[in-house]
Amino acid sequence: MEFRLSNEKSLIFMFLLITSLMIIGCSGVTEALPAVEKQEVAIVNTEPVDEEPAGVEKTESKTVVFALTGENYQFMMNGQENPDLKVSLGDKVRIEFTAASGFHDWSVGGFNIATEKVSDGQSSSVEFVADKKGTFEYYCSVGSHRQMGMKGKLIVE
Repeated sequence: MEFRLSNEKSLIFMFLLITSLMIIGCSGVTEALPAVEKQEVAIVNTEPVDEEPAGVEKTESKTVVFALTGENYQFMMNGQENPDLKVSLGDKVRIEFTAASGFHDWSVGGFNIATEKVSDGQSSSVEFVADKKGTFEYYCSVGSHRQMGMKGKLIVE
């Protein structure tokens, strides 16, 4: 009985044989990599420390707290309507939200988070880690409040 391979099968066989030989040949490398010396690095903060604006609190554990109220079609913080909320990448963020009038919540789709929906005088809070850089819209998800202007920017730098 004669054993013959077709051209296609011969090519596949040769490819597998060459690949196997290359793998076997490369696995014989026994040189050790040079040792890397451990170096100590001192990190010094050369930037001035700014005080946080009123309504924004930065705690010891790098949690940034924003106290917002929801009124008729606007968020308020210290007299500012729909303020920009700025945090650093990696900060833990806590939103303390109170409905001053109406039925509202605080949501940000970029992080898929939201407070509970609350009405007059009720509060809800939510915490998350700002693990993505960018500018994200926060908004009230109740009815058409967002379209009526109840939105602002969460900026992660």
